[in-house]
Amino acid sequence: MDKDEIWMQRALDLARLGSGFVAPNPMVGCVLVKDDQIIGEGWHATYGQAHAEVAAINSLPCFEDAKGSTAYVSLEPCSHTGKTPPCADLLIRAGLSRVVICNIDPNPLVSGQGIQKLTNAGIEVLSGILEEQGLHLNRKFFHAQVHQRPYFTLKFACSQDQFIAARDGKPLAFSNKESQVQMHQIRAEHQGILIGVETAIQDNPQLTLRFAKGKNPIRIVIDPNNRMPQELQIIQDGGETWIFTKEFEGQKGQVTWIALGNLSSKDFLMALANNCFQAGLHSILVEGGSKTAEGFHQAGLLDDVWKIENTERIMEGIPAPNLPGIRFEKKWKSGKDNVWYQGHLGT
Repeated sequence: MDKDEIWMQRALDLARLGSGFVAPNPMVGCVLVKDDQIIGEGWHATYGQAHAEVAAINSLPCFEDAKGSTAYVSLEPCSHTGKTPPCADLLIRAGLSRVVICNIDPNPLVSGQGIQKLTNAGIEVLSGILEEQGLHLNRKFFHAQVHQRPYFTLKFACSQDQFIAARDGKPLAFSNKESQVQMHQIRAEHQGILIGVETAIQDNPQLTLRFAKGKNPIRIVIDPNNRMPQELQIIQDGGETWIFTKEFEGQKGQVTWIALGNLSSKDFLMALANNCFQAGLHSILVEGGSKTAEGFHQAGLLDDVWKIENTERIMEGIPAPNLPGIRFEKKWKSGKDNVWYQGHLGT
């Protein structure tokens, strides 16, 4: 690695600290370097609060210390006023001599305009440093900006002989505590978590973060015929829940029923995806059963897939999702569980 790559890697490492707290914004880190020494650093820690560049400059003993330094930023500094003022303007006022960028922001409100502002102010700008790493880190953000729909990740657990539940639909525990922690971290990286009505009825899940830090995702349930019993936890516990139906609409506390119309299965999922995107939900974890998983796959809506495979064989039950074309790669072993992954399906 050359020096630019070393400092950019540090910016990317800082950016990850915002995971679970900044969506739908991207994770961004910033490192200020002068005379081959880090003099300040920061990251975007919470949605709606200070961006990484602001946090880095605020970490300095005084504002004037930034003059003549180089900023390593994992995403192009913003050039417009949103929830915070433009970061490009701040870097110009601080008198930086150079700005090194990992990725150009695909948001049309920025997309090259931040770089142009910096260049017009006489600041040297270099972009594309560790670009692939940055694209992977913020793949959900980039996907939503480019494709105008949420990034969907499927996660399911199964036995070694590929069953996800008992024959009568009752849930079975195939993941251990270690793999649960890992999957809850993935849960924390998404704004929404989605199941089908049968999973809601059979499992009565909480769908909250219990083994990871972050904001609880919005619970989403596919319930075309409005069959969910009112006593289920996700209706009674006060957390935000969206239930998508064909015809029924309503509101009860933090629970919202949303009617999409009498659509085919694929069109229903497409309408759901569009509704969520327009509401600002740009990443959704699908934890439903085989029917739900297969529906998203058939609709071409899956982008990542995680499979936790236990060593236990149960001989019969509800089969794991049939996902033609998915070629899993083993990522790691978690206790007795094997964790498999297939990514970048829709990108």
